[in-house]
Amino acid sequence: MEILPPRLEAVAHADALAVSGSRKGGEEGGKLLGAAAALRRRLWRVEHKDADALEAIELFRAAERASPQGACAGGIERALLEGEFRADPAQTYRELYLLRARFSEPACELRVKHALAMLGAFRPLPSVLVELERTLEHPPGPDGGGALAEGGASAQAGGMVVVPTLSSATPSGPARVTSIERYPGKDSARVVVFVTRPTTFSVGSLPGQGGGRGPRLYVDIHDASYRGAKELAAGGVVERVRAGRQKEDLRVVLDLTAPVHHRIFYLPEPFRLVIDVARDAPPRAGAASAAGGARTVRRVVLDPGHGGRDPGAIGPAGLREKDVTLDIAHRAAPLVARELGISTLLTRDGDDTVPLDERTARANAFQADLFVSIHCNASENPASRGVMTFVLDASPDVLASHVAARENAASASAAAELATVMSRVLDADSIGQSVHLAELLQRAAMASLRAGYPDVSDQGVKRAGFYVLAGARMPAVLFETTFISNPVDEARLDSAAYRDKLADSIVNAIRAYRDGH
Repeated sequence: MEILPPRLEAVAHADALAVSGSRKGGEEGGKLLGAAAALRRRLWRVEHKDADALEAIELFRAAERASPQGACAGGIERALLEGEFRADPAQTYRELYLLRARFSEPACELRVKHALAMLGAFRPLPSVLVELERTLEHPPGPDGGGALAEGGASAQAGGMVVVPTLSSATPSGPARVTSIERYPGKDSARVVVFVTRPTTFSVGSLPGQGGGRGPRLYVDIHDASYRGAKELAAGGVVERVRAGRQKEDLRVVLDLTAPVHHRIFYLPEPFRLVIDVARDAPPRAGAASAAGGARTVRRVVLDPGHGGRDPGAIGPAGLREKDVTLDIAHRAAPLVARELGISTLLTRDGDDTVPLDERTARANAFQADLFVSIHCNASENPASRGVMTFVLDASPDVLASHVAARENAASASAAAELATVMSRVLDADSIGQSVHLAELLQRAAMASLRAGYPDVSDQGVKRAGFYVLAGARMPAVLFETTFISNPVDEARLDSAAYRDKLADSIVNAIRAYRDGH
């Protein structure tokens, strides 16, 4: 194997291969894209920078699309690398199993067979494999509906859908919808359907008709009932939401004023379906402009954690997380507006109770380019200290899952399940942009805080399943400023000087991201 060149040289060479491959297309372009992906994969394995792995995954995916001849090889390499990166061999097995059905060439079948044999310990239950086969046999129909395997993620015409896997421990009997919450917006909206137990569902759509009737998106919740209002007003892109029986299922219909892109997934504890719609497809987050790599950042949402009935974590001297996070947001927001000229929205401007589902919906409706959720960390160990920044993605990190569980007010297993769900919805580029923003924020925090507090510990960028980040249509991070449960850090968090430095960290990270750093 050739010696790996210095990082800057290797990245430049990979970028040149990728550009050339994209221009050429076809078999030759696919080979060039595959070579670029392999180089970034080597960099990741040597230097362990997440951005390299994410870029390699995206390049392997591009190689799949570029050339039918190389689609099998690119798919295998992508599936293996993604499983290695996410530490999720079971998901790798499922992807390879589906890949085997797509390609009938003997050489491809043999490679996939060998890869599956190596992952034999992670082979799913027979019932899961049967559902995977059903996915292949019954693709979505022309109306965008169709069967979807339990636990599967499906890219449909106009959107993405993730359905849960129901285990033998799932309660039996009919499910009951307890409420349908609407968070409307002019160009995007969110509808959240609360269900008494986990259940599966199907998705479909109907085009607009004459007489002024717009398109409709519907979700059939299997074996479910509902006794609430059958018609609920919304506004903006979702005119209203209707609910009614459809054979043995409950059909929830969104009456739309325009065609939309949809993303439908579920959240555990409490179980609910999240239906996100928007007039346009999710943008490629933070796309660089032609002017020196600068990014377009016109709107930012700052999300002060907790509030109202939810105080968040409380320090040993009684300092409340909800008060600290709101004050930091109030210090950062005018700086972002005044120094950077960026419109800023706070998800709460006072001591208000704002559901986690609604916070992301507000950011989407604002058409934000960046989303920063501000929190204070806490631990049962009063000696725990340090600053960390999170992105939404699957991770084997137990500590990260426990932090997410506390912020979600749910279990660690629920946080891990959400992270796995969203890792199937988000593409590598979207995750990569959030990781980059998180890295900038973490570096900015260390630079700002250590000038006056040299003992501040850098806990780095981590991944976990945070409800508040689920469904964000822009790069989104959760900033754990420091441990309010530590007596020293609580005292610092109670001071204006420390809060100013944390606010400066947020502003500097947004500036660096916008300027293309």
